[in-house]
Amino acid sequence: MRRPRHLPKPGAVVIDDMTEMAQFLCDLCAAHGFEARAFASVRNVDPTILRDAGVILLDLNLPDMDGVEFMRALAGAQVDAPVILVSGFDACTLEAAANAGREAGLNIQGILRKPFSLPQFERVLAGVSPNQMAPITPDLLDADLVAEAMEQNRIEPYFQPKIDLHDFEIVGFEALARLRLASGELVLPDRFLDSAAEAGLMNALTDRMLVLALDAWRDWNSKGLDCTVSVNVPASRLQDVRFPDRLEELYDLWGIDRSKLILELTETETLDHYSNAMDTITRLSMKRVSLAIDDFGTGFSSLMQLKHLPCKELKIDRSFTEGIDRDAQCEVIVRKCIELGGELGLTVTAEGIENQQQADMLRLMGCDLGQGFFFSRPENRADINSSYIDGFAA
Repeated sequence: MRRPRHLPKPGAVVIDDMTEMAQFLCDLCAAHGFEARAFASVRNVDPTILRDAGVILLDLNLPDMDGVEFMRALAGAQVDAPVILVSGFDACTLEAAANAGREAGLNIQGILRKPFSLPQFERVLAGVSPNQMAPITPDLLDADLVAEAMEQNRIEPYFQPKIDLHDFEIVGFEALARLRLASGELVLPDRFLDSAAEAGLMNALTDRMLVLALDAWRDWNSKGLDCTVSVNVPASRLQDVRFPDRLEELYDLWGIDRSKLILELTETETLDHYSNAMDTITRLSMKRVSLAIDDFGTGFSSLMQLKHLPCKELKIDRSFTEGIDRDAQCEVIVRKCIELGGELGLTVTAEGIENQQQADMLRLMGCDLGQGFFFSRPENRADINSSYIDGFAA
């Protein structure tokens, strides 16, 4: 679609003291719909230009003020434009700089290590829309709306397939909560989970998802699909010492093989704050419930959890998986996690797989299972049945 002439192009601000590189970046930005301006020194940049920028490409190695100092200044000026760090520093230093920027409150869009390729540039810039530059923070639903939705059974499970990376067959599904407003709008978890937690609704939400997931599993099992179903369980639910008994009742009611329901332990960093959590986890293990450590490698979900929790599955967080095809550090971390999980006798699942190359790399590393948009986005039960299940029916 041709841009109306009366609408100005969004601005890209390039800050790099190397004239040829600055011009190269400006040309790339212009080719992607931006009106680009280059500056060799941060002292020459009008703060107003930065606040109005569509994207800022910042070299870290500047003569008068280094990039980290300048990011601190940007944060102080409340600049919310997406920032792309461009530098020849090593990957560790670049990642540390990006994390420093995020901690300061900046919208760090990505990293480009010089020299970079055109596909790398396009991949980093892909998340920056020329028509909508400001980052979108989802509005949290009011707790009353969440409670109302739960009372009216408007919590819906969406299912994402878990794929065997060796034969690319479906071996299970992860149930992910969605909330349907009275208007019909479907709401993602980032807009209602915090409100549910603050209102003390997480236990009821978890139990509802368990029931919905088991109902779907029974349907799929009756049609001949031998699969698992996974449900996320927050640490707060594990505080209830009666939870294992409640789960056993559900097993009996739905007739599910205990090995087919997997509880993915979330918020594992908070387990130490719940006196009964480890008791509950131990009882679940004694009842042969399959447990998985979710988001492995982030926060406190790390080696200590492997030592303390009787889990059978390790799920590598998407923040590592999505970078293995372009980041040597991510590749090493993921490979070592897979090796560690294998040596401990755990099933290893990689989350966030986005392309064929990542899937192939994970398979060659020995990863067991995978999830991600490359295989399928989370879908409702009707679409799952239509796409994957009905073919198994006799």
